[in-house]
Amino acid sequence: MTTTLSDATQPHAARHERRGRARQWLLPAKLVAVALYVGGLAAVTFIWVGSDYGALQPADPRREFLLNLVGRMMVFFVVPALIVAMLLGVLLLRQNPGHFLRARWLRVKLVMLLVLIPAGHFWCRAQTLKLRDRGASLDAQADAARGLTYGLACTLAGSVAVVVIGRSKPRFGQSHLPTNPRS
Repeated sequence: MTTTLSDATQPHAARHERRGRARQWLLPAKLVAVALYVGGLAAVTFIWVGSDYGALQPADPRREFLLNLVGRMMVFFVVPALIVAMLLGVLLLRQNPGHFLRARWLRVKLVMLLVLIPAGHFWCRAQTLKLRDRGASLDAQADAARGLTYGLACTLAGSVAVVVIGRSKPRFGQSHLPTNPRS
């Protein structure tokens, strides 16, 4: 004897099944986008730090090349990967927002992203503009180069922390009991 779902529960079951199918495609795509973002940011950071920009003479054309390389990698690779990862994250969140928004790890992760992404962007962009300013003194350019190093390193460390939180899903003191009063 087989049991069938009543007509009242079939739409809910079908909707849940569609969510599961969407999640199975969204999650791997998000993992790839996050890997590309963090990997690209790590590559930019290591290229910048390894270049020893401050040791190059001001007239050396490699300085301009390095600034262009770092800028292009950020604009054409890192930022698009971040945008795709965030869009896929929003789509995943829409699968079951009530459940996920009750989780403290997700709230911590979202607050970290809310602070980290704009702060990292505006700090690194400001330092890059100072480095491109031909009228800036050598001391100001050296300070900007150091500032860009710190900005890239902090953004990379913060991004890795967000990935670790998203992967390990720590409880942050939250009870293991269900938070849904109907449970």
